[in-house]
Amino acid sequence: MDGWLNLYKPRGISSAKAVAVVKSYFKKSRIGHTGTLDLEAEGVLPIAIGQATKLVSILINSSKEYIFTIQFGSQTDTGDLAGKIIKKTDIIPTEDECLNVCHKFVGIIKQIPPIYSALKINGVRAYKLARQNKEFEVNPRFITIYDLKLLCYDSHTKRATYVVNCSKGTYVRTLAEDISLSLHSLGFVVELRRTRVGIFTEENSINMFNINCKTFDEAHAVVKSKCLKVEDVLDDIPVLEVDELVAQKIRYGQQCDFDKVENHDQIWLKYDNKILAIGSLSDESFKSSRVFNYKKDGEE
Repeated sequence: MDGWLNLYKPRGISSAKAVAVVKSYFKKSRIGHTGTLDLEAEGVLPIAIGQATKLVSILINSSKEYIFTIQFGSQTDTGDLAGKIIKKTDIIPTEDECLNVCHKFVGIIKQIPPIYSALKINGVRAYKLARQNKEFEVNPRFITIYDLKLLCYDSHTKRATYVVNCSKGTYVRTLAEDISLSLHSLGFVVELRRTRVGIFTEENSINMFNINCKTFDEAHAVVKSKCLKVEDVLDDIPVLEVDELVAQKIRYGQQCDFDKVENHDQIWLKYDNKILAIGSLSDESFKSSRVFNYKKDGEE
């Protein structure tokens, strides 16, 4: 099996467990994912199967969309509901203030990732060091917020819900804390849902923990029918269709030239209605970065 599965990870289930469930359906295929979701978060978690794993890096760079709810008045050590409260304040922003703060965070901004994150510090996950009460520094990074909007505000619960369209590397828990501080308050995330990763949306996802089938074979057929083609994630990258002779040269690592074709930093080649290779085109010469080799039916 080669392709993508638009998996919906439920809240309370780890990304590792979700990936393990996918592996149980595709035992002979290599499996990869495009970034984990926290245990307390839910939403879109694209899974690469087989040859699609060669394109994981491309999808990781795609923009993402999240819907998150901030609880004002307190701060937790993890930035979400799973942590313990470490600070409190009586200052609660109004709805107008929550609305007007959005423009301050649109564009390229600097973030300091939370200490309870999967970032590696000298080879060790940051959250493991934090749980051991060890002191360490997390370097700031620059991320891009393409859009930030207030969806709703509840003065009774002291909560505000936002939708954000952002670049890779964005920590929503940190964004929520920074929004709260900008409003002279404190806050943490009580609900977090990833609604889009690149072309993968919440509406087209599948929750494998809610498949109602009597047999494994029936469930496997349902899951397989939901898979997308390997090249579906390349919808915004130029493509060239090639013949069998060129395809053979590409597989053997030989140079291939294309007359009267513009230079491209990234382009993919198509043969027999499938992706053959992805690479760059310079001075009419194609240089591959990934070549795709599909197994024939019956091959192990």
